[in-house]
Amino acid sequence: MTTITIILDNFLNSPENNPPGSKIWVGGADVHAPPGILVDKTDTSLKYTIDSSITFLNTWYYDGFEWNSGIQIDGPFIDGQIIQLPKVKL
Repeated sequence: MTTITIILDNFLNSPENNPPGSKIWVGGADVHAPPGILVDKTDTSLKYTIDSSITFLNTWYYDGFEWNSGIQIDGPFIDGQIIQLPKVKL
């Protein structure tokens, strides 16, 4: 297995840009499923190592009550790529 590291940027969902802010779960087959990662509403440069064969990443966002399916992020991904997570519409 070959891996790459991508950078997740949740700037658009910070408390200042999308009050009250939204954390997002990225990757995995379901929310909180490995090998996914939790991206906090203040994360702007979170490193996430994935298998280089991954062609898309699922997302889920927390609306204050529950986790909801978000937008799928399509690859291919390259090592060191910065991925700006989409703004969540609450």
